[in-house]
Amino acid sequence: MSRSVAIAWFAFIIALGITFLLWSNAQKKVLNEAKNRFDVSVRDTVDKINNRMQAYEHTLQSGAALLNTVEMIDQSKWENYIRRLKIEEHYPGFQGIGYSIVITPENLSSHIAKMHRQQDSNYTIKPFGQRKEYHSIIYLAPLDEKNKRAIGYDMFTNLTRQQAMIHARDSGNTALSGKVTLVQETDIDVQAGFLMYTPLYTEKSTFLTLREKHERLKGFIYAPFRANDLMREILNKNNPNIAVSIYDGTQISDTNLLYESQPFIQDKPLYIVSVPIVLYGRTWTAVFQTLPSFNTTINMDQPRLVILAGLPISFLVLLIFLSFSQTVQQAKYIARKMTAEIRALNDELENMINTAPNPIIVHSEDGRIVKMNQTWSTICGYTYEETPTTDIWIDKVYREENHADIKAHIRYLFTITEKVDEGEFTFYSKSGAKITWQFSSAPFGIIDGQKALISSAMDVTELKHKDDLMMMQSRHAAMGEMINMIAHQWRQPLASISAISGLLSFETMMDQYEKNHFTEKLDLVSDLALELSNTINDFRNFFKKDKIKELTTWQELVQGSMTIMQPILISKSIKVEIAFDYKDAFETYSREMKQVILNFIKNSEDILTDNLIAEPTIWIRTFYEENMSCFEIEDNGGGIPGEILNQIFDPYFSTKIEKNGTGIGLYMSKIIVEKHAKGSLSVYNTPVGACFKICLPLS
Repeated sequence: MSRSVAIAWFAFIIALGITFLLWSNAQKKVLNEAKNRFDVSVRDTVDKINNRMQAYEHTLQSGAALLNTVEMIDQSKWENYIRRLKIEEHYPGFQGIGYSIVITPENLSSHIAKMHRQQDSNYTIKPFGQRKEYHSIIYLAPLDEKNKRAIGYDMFTNLTRQQAMIHARDSGNTALSGKVTLVQETDIDVQAGFLMYTPLYTEKSTFLTLREKHERLKGFIYAPFRANDLMREILNKNNPNIAVSIYDGTQISDTNLLYESQPFIQDKPLYIVSVPIVLYGRTWTAVFQTLPSFNTTINMDQPRLVILAGLPISFLVLLIFLSFSQTVQQAKYIARKMTAEIRALNDELENMINTAPNPIIVHSEDGRIVKMNQTWSTICGYTYEETPTTDIWIDKVYREENHADIKAHIRYLFTITEKVDEGEFTFYSKSGAKITWQFSSAPFGIIDGQKALISSAMDVTELKHKDDLMMMQSRHAAMGEMINMIAHQWRQPLASISAISGLLSFETMMDQYEKNHFTEKLDLVSDLALELSNTINDFRNFFKKDKIKELTTWQELVQGSMTIMQPILISKSIKVEIAFDYKDAFETYSREMKQVILNFIKNSEDILTDNLIAEPTIWIRTFYEENMSCFEIEDNGGGIPGEILNQIFDPYFSTKIEKNGTGIGLYMSKIIVEKHAKGSLSVYNTPVGACFKICLPLS
């Protein structure tokens, strides 16, 4: 095996290793996102149960307040009061709300006689027998056929109920019973049940001793619950891909089972967790596990894409190295592989759009929606199949607005030659939710013979804080600029690749193959493909979110921004002169500072272009000043008018009215430098233009 072939196989193995590493990282990220969704669903379920049980407690306490304030009350008045509470509407899940009283043996006969006169001639206390004290249910509403069975029942005779009643009586607080079978149950659909008790005392509700609590206990306001009916109502909107089981106590067994959304699956679930829920002196154990359907909600497209893209690229590396010792047929095969690589890069860009956090669509002049990313579809509620054109999408989401005006605005967008910020538009999602998006659009070339636009949006519906809103608008505006830059930077390399491919195909067909010339052109195509890939990486890296200070230099920050802007500056013949007099490293928020520098460069490019400067120039320099690391950027664009010099850092103040400027770029730059990085940002006019100065403290 020759040395060149050995190097080729070594490079191939390295490429495969990188592909596997990227695939592993992508898979971990997807699974972490799935675990986060599972954890959020668990917390939401526990919160729903806690909140609903608190609402039930408040209802029982209101019943106790009524009995403490109204002297004469009977079953009809009790039912009327419960009816006015509208518990079926406001507190669904109750089987009823009742009142049981304490009866001493010496008052037993008179109590029964009184109940015969006032309420029910068949009234009796169940079960029969002599006891030290009796606890009889005298009121229960609604008094349907099932609840009638409970009238006269002495709940104190049942040990599980008795323990909860004693806890409520001695603590003076609401208590929850263990698992029981309710008196109301029939032979049909028998369910596990439990009861909630709130104690009622004579006059004073706060006592110094346990004995006084025993002596002054009048009875209990209570509510029976059927566990399945209750939990189905509370959890009816829960994630259907997660099973929930609730057990009374800390032991997980069939004996303690209160509720089960569905039987546990036999196969090992992806995620399972047990969560204790402490309620009114009682502990429930909630067990959550994912169902097989949960696995289908995990989007594994990104890991698969890494493999699908990484393997061809790895083989492409091998073939490029082997091409130097191969025949003409092998060279043709390499050329075809290069074409496949370019398509893979296009697919990577498409995937980046599809997985972007902002809503994005690509649409053509004939009204077709060429591409709609997942974020757009998720927020609107409409799939690509439901809204294949912009006209259909507008008809579905706009209710009261003039549809013709919106459609005319979209037709106007196809006349633009650079990125524009369109402002805010409010519409309705498929579910009826009102949504406000801030749109921007930029040309996206020609697709199937039609002009195409890429439009991105920022969802500002839920944003509450001014600074957060402005930061999001700033990043959104920068993303629009970046989309325009990508379109600009891809145009020339793609044209060059197309020309080289045509030339090589022609030479092959004419049998005019010359190995060195063919190899040189293939190397050039490879360099152009790498340039396209780097353009995507620059875009992706620039907008990664991080709020961690890291060690950097002004040279790294400026080069990171210049990588994005340089093709635009070159195309407009703008000269950039850079002097790094201060080269030491310091700590700051790198990505935010890059956004500030990019904003300054973009502003200089705009003013130099708009003012038609004969020899447009930008000067960038760094230096040390009074224990501060300083940066300056100056242009020869003529400077800032004196009357507005003190206003340019104000929010929403913009001189770019004709270009739809947002007026937040310099404001957010001020926030980033002074509030986040604890530095200073200032501006002054020079003899030829304006100069912005940043000074950051050195810790």
